[in-house]
Amino acid sequence: MYLLSKKTRVTVLTCALMAAILIPAHLGLFPASAMASPSTGLTSWNPNVNCTPTLVTVEQIVGNQTGPQGGATQGGSVFNPGITSPYGPGNTKSWLTPSSSTPQGWTSPGPSCTISNANGQIVSAFVQVNGVQRGYRAEEDWNTSFMPINGGSQYPNGRQSDSTFNIFTPGYGPCDSTNTTGCTHQLHAEIDHDWKGASYCGLNTACDNNTLVAQTAAYKSLIDIQGFVFWDADHVNESDHNFSGWEIHPVTAWRISNTSSDFELSASPSSLAVLSSQSANSDITVNTFNLFTGGVSFSTTVSSTSNTVGAPPTATMNPSNVTVASGGIAKSKLTIATAASSLGNYTIRVTGTNGSLTRAVTVSVDIVDFGVAANPTSLSISIGSSGTSTLTLTSVNGFSGSVSLTARVAPSSLTAGLSPAQPTAALSSSAVNLQPGGTGSAALTVSASLLTTPGTYTVTITATSGNVSHTTSVTVTVTVAGISL
Repeated sequence: MYLLSKKTRVTVLTCALMAAILIPAHLGLFPASAMASPSTGLTSWNPNVNCTPTLVTVEQIVGNQTGPQGGATQGGSVFNPGITSPYGPGNTKSWLTPSSSTPQGWTSPGPSCTISNANGQIVSAFVQVNGVQRGYRAEEDWNTSFMPINGGSQYPNGRQSDSTFNIFTPGYGPCDSTNTTGCTHQLHAEIDHDWKGASYCGLNTACDNNTLVAQTAAYKSLIDIQGFVFWDADHVNESDHNFSGWEIHPVTAWRISNTSSDFELSASPSSLAVLSSQSANSDITVNTFNLFTGGVSFSTTVSSTSNTVGAPPTATMNPSNVTVASGGIAKSKLTIATAASSLGNYTIRVTGTNGSLTRAVTVSVDIVDFGVAANPTSLSISIGSSGTSTLTLTSVNGFSGSVSLTARVAPSSLTAGLSPAQPTAALSSSAVNLQPGGTGSAALTVSASLLTTPGTYTVTITATSGNVSHTTSVTVTVTVAGISL
């Protein structure tokens, strides 16, 4: 499940801080007496973890490297390979740290505070990330007993689950196939079932999954988080894992972030399909937290993503400036207008600015269309008979919806006082429903009665969806049997 939390400003670390991730090899594991870092003052918030955390950002963990689907690769991170053990990844991510309450059969020594990375550098395996938002929480992978590395015995406190969620840098939307930009600004996190089973996490602990939900709001609150950096190769192709194996697992503690007031933007809907020559709207909401107040000005950027033809859409905000009361929300409307010749896929980035604060949200726009064609495009029928042409409707660039059909015969009656004096056109269906990328059909039957005036006629078929119409035509020659006109 894709779990993300409220936006906040993440501490922006300089290259000097990234250098601080590197820890001299001789330090090894941190003893309990060294839990406080003399240089940063950081300590572990979980009494069962005797490591000193290194302060990093989400981007420093994932390395800002993009894989085939937009997520971070393992080799692009200074934390590669993450925590490991001889007992495999399934055991490693659940491995308990040493304490007086480790279960019987627990394998010593537990996850190391440091690791030797792929470049031979000693780096911290235990990290702290401040000022991130969390997504929705899910309870997964329920177990009743410890992993083999932790002894394999039954949990003393009943059945336990992994509490999973994502954390992300404020200002970036969800990671999915249409918004891969967000993938390298998000990180999966899990409060492990074995850590709950041993009461390292869970009820009344520094990593209480229930208070996480009760005291913070997904996509609203800012939190700080501590835990071990782990690479999970089993989920690199999943959007809810950000198309990357990087995660904080186990999460050892979290707290509400003590940061300044801030705001975030959300879009509803965040994805639009717009017919060529038409317009559509998305409501942009300024959500605030930590008692933010003030004005927010908007700007828009249009970027093409694929299959673009003709002029790009235009994007305007009304109003272009809003004022937010303390702790409240404000709304503006994004209007996207397309030209008649427009087609393709675009991303609209809406940016809100208040002084030095800049937050953004993206809206994906697919400019769609449909086509109509007749086969055959000409018919020859004698009076007293009929002919048929098949109408094929085609979805273009993902169009979906109902397309209505009408048929009109021209010219009008050639013989005054006789009715009918022209052929009649009938459709097998007055509307066709199209699915994205699909086709639909209807039959056009043209009939000439014995009173029809021989000659050449044009049947115009109009296909309409909303305010958009496309036409095709069939030429009909009406003859007297045995006489060619």
